[in-house]
Amino acid sequence: MLPFRLLLFAAALLLSPVLFPGAAEAGRGWEITPYAGYTIGGNFEDNTTGADLDVKEGGSFGLVLGVPDTPETQYELFYGFQRTKVTGGGTFGGDTLFDLDIHYLHLGGTYLFPGDKVRPFLSGGIGGTHFVPYGSGLDPKTYFSLSLGGGATIPISGHVGLRFEGRGFLTILPDTTEIFCVSSGGAACSVKVQGDVLGQLLLLAGITFSL
Repeated sequence: MLPFRLLLFAAALLLSPVLFPGAAEAGRGWEITPYAGYTIGGNFEDNTTGADLDVKEGGSFGLVLGVPDTPETQYELFYGFQRTKVTGGGTFGGDTLFDLDIHYLHLGGTYLFPGDKVRPFLSGGIGGTHFVPYGSGLDPKTYFSLSLGGGATIPISGHVGLRFEGRGFLTILPDTTEIFCVSSGGAACSVKVQGDVLGQLLLLAGITFSL
């Protein structure tokens, strides 16, 4: 999997005006939407112990950058961040195992349905999920992920609007994956899974500024 910095670089290139001459020529500006949300769900099954490991739900925030393509469509860069904890079930007794930061970076687009005021939309993207565990010797990991969602935008003025959205994320963990392992030279691995998928649901509300 590409390092997370390469994903950031690829995202910057994709949103470059050089790649979107149609939007620039049409005079349609970029959109930036900072948001706050609540992320639900996420669990692993440890292949070694059979225990369920849960990602705690909680608050999250992020940013959506949009470049209009047509009146109904736009390209988007989506970034989301959640600071959470991984807790154990079964033999772990629900104790907190370690703190975890989850970063989503997705490239995709949005289709806006016609509407005078409220405009429903569908959104989606593909990219990477970057896990950053906190603990002695635990290593960050990046995996392929995709997202799909829907919501509505509500204009407030010519350059400001509201965005409400629900978006689901699926992070693909390849076979024989060892997640959150100690650095090279260590003798243990915190979580071992095989061919698993991490699913999460984000509910968000943001303010859109047209530039």
